[in-house]
Amino acid sequence: MLVTNPFKPDPRVYKEAKSLVNAGHEVIVLAWDREGKYPREETVEGIRVVRFGPKSRYGSFFDFLVKLPVFYIKAFIFMAKKDFDAIHTHDFDTAFLGLLFKYIKGKKWVYDVHDLYESFVQSMIVKMLIQKIDSYFIRMADVVITVNYEMTRILSQRARPKEALVVFNTVNPLKMIVKKGKGFTVFYGGVLSRGRFIEEISKIARELGVELRVAGGGVLENIIRESGAIFLGYLPHDKALRELARAHLTFILYDPSVLNNRIASPNKLFEAMCLKTPVLVVKGTLPEKLAEKFVVPVEYSEEDVKRTLEYLRDNPKIIRKKGHLGRKIFLKNYTWDVMEKRLLKLYSEVLK
Repeated sequence: MLVTNPFKPDPRVYKEAKSLVNAGHEVIVLAWDREGKYPREETVEGIRVVRFGPKSRYGSFFDFLVKLPVFYIKAFIFMAKKDFDAIHTHDFDTAFLGLLFKYIKGKKWVYDVHDLYESFVQSMIVKMLIQKIDSYFIRMADVVITVNYEMTRILSQRARPKEALVVFNTVNPLKMIVKKGKGFTVFYGGVLSRGRFIEEISKIARELGVELRVAGGGVLENIIRESGAIFLGYLPHDKALRELARAHLTFILYDPSVLNNRIASPNKLFEAMCLKTPVLVVKGTLPEKLAEKFVVPVEYSEEDVKRTLEYLRDNPKIIRKKGHLGRKIFLKNYTWDVMEKRLLKLYSEVLK
């Protein structure tokens, strides 16, 4: 498997790799240590992880573009010396190596699409170029895995994959008993970047006297520290889940002008369902369709979010009811066990 992050671990990549290891497969994750601070090689619960440089700044597209080929070369040299059966590339920025080894060594190639990369650029020329290249990748891969059915539909309109599979980025039922905190608490855990309504929520929470707890890292760290919110910094996944469990509300409010945001089904949605913590989502986006009775849809505006947050703060019964409904929906449709069966069937049948 290939990822352009340090595998700290990456939750989706970890779950897929762990499921394959548990089924008796040998999995090596080749990761790009862009921070230059993680072990060169280690074993994580049976998953062999090998990391390569060079260092690369987050948020700098130019720096990423210049240094990505260096990661490619190091990963290529490593794989060229190994005998393996399949290459599983995660997202557009590792797909080229999957294509390369499919033709050079005749390996089976799984292309795991987490995001629509053209959504992240402004230039129409670059958008069209990415779409064109990505469509070629989709046609050439032996299997295309996506994170939801809407993404599969969009990709299939551009190119016909040989085989397509949906694996939601979900979890198994979590065995933790955590009571909701006193008062009214909102928790956010994840990337601290613009376009996720973090600054706006910070302002609203301060005005309403609501406790906002924030975990993660990114360009907004200093702004969060100065906003009056409780900044927790980077938290291990299990501690972040405990924060989510004790909160009364969380939010997935990505800028809906970006296509990828409208069709995203992030793992935090399923974690929140599992832990009975309702989620504010933008009206008309995919999370609303996936869990209509659990989420709280709002307009992407400070006025509507403030009005809704105030209403939920003053009506705790709604929070409890939605939390129980979310847990039921999760157990019926979205546990990782269901996704694992799909993944293992893929590897045993399609890729044998």
